[in-house]
Amino acid sequence: MSHNEEFVPRVTVLYLWRRVNDLRYAHAFFRSIRRFPAGAEYDFVFAVKDYASDDQLPHIGDLAVLPCASVKVMRFADERTPVSIYREVSEGCGTEFVLVFNSWSRILAPNWLAHYVGAFDCFADCGLVGASGSHEAAWSQPFPNMAIRSNAFMIRTSLFNALELGSLKTILDDHRFEAGPDGMTRQVMARNLTPLVVDRFGRAWRPRNWGQSRTFRVREQEGLLVADNRTNQYACGSARKRGRLVERAWGPEMTARRSALHRRILEWLWWNYPRGPLDMARDGLAAFDRLLRKITRRPADPGRKVFPN
Repeated sequence: MSHNEEFVPRVTVLYLWRRVNDLRYAHAFFRSIRRFPAGAEYDFVFAVKDYASDDQLPHIGDLAVLPCASVKVMRFADERTPVSIYREVSEGCGTEFVLVFNSWSRILAPNWLAHYVGAFDCFADCGLVGASGSHEAAWSQPFPNMAIRSNAFMIRTSLFNALELGSLKTILDDHRFEAGPDGMTRQVMARNLTPLVVDRFGRAWRPRNWGQSRTFRVREQEGLLVADNRTNQYACGSARKRGRLVERAWGPEMTARRSALHRRILEWLWWNYPRGPLDMARDGLAAFDRLLRKITRRPADPGRKVFPN
């Protein structure tokens, strides 16, 4: 093998961004992907929703310094569902694997991509790898309904392109594809392949042991490789809320551990203010603007930005 061939990427990393979201969350993702080395080469696709062809895209500077082999931008209508976008990107990429991140993703550990690839290379029956999964009953599927979550998952491109997606007209259709009776994990298992959860240490977990991986709604999620809004929902939750989430994901035998108040506060601050004082100032000015409008009875101007992103 020549030196150039050695570094041909095996993976296309897709990051989906929706225009309506606060740009602080995209900032958090790009900061995390720069901070933690991937441990493997990859091509990068920045899939954006609701940006016209002549609109200036956010985070162009971040794309320019990404430590990847190539960068491609693809624009989609806001009406498109995430899974339909994942499929279109997958159909157009030439790599062996595709790894999907949604708008809320934040990478938490180094060698994250090497961990995904390693799961496929170490387990001959591996068909799907996710940063988290659960046994939650959904869409007429009784507990335990083993399903890899449809964020931060990696799959062979050829297999993903062969899966039946259904109509994908609404976000509910995407949820069915995640955990329904004909969903992604079920279709992978029907091919005698195994869905695995990979943790931040590179360990791969088979479905019956996902609850022991401490990646999703277990203890403090110490093994989690990629965070998102759902993992944060648990991290910041009260003891009662955690209890409900744990039981839904793993059954009544699994009990929730009460999290210290300071840990929940730090998690909330980390999630909502990834740029620290800058984001705090933006929220403070926005709150002041709302109060001023209420006092003066001035209507909101949808085109006015109180503080730049």
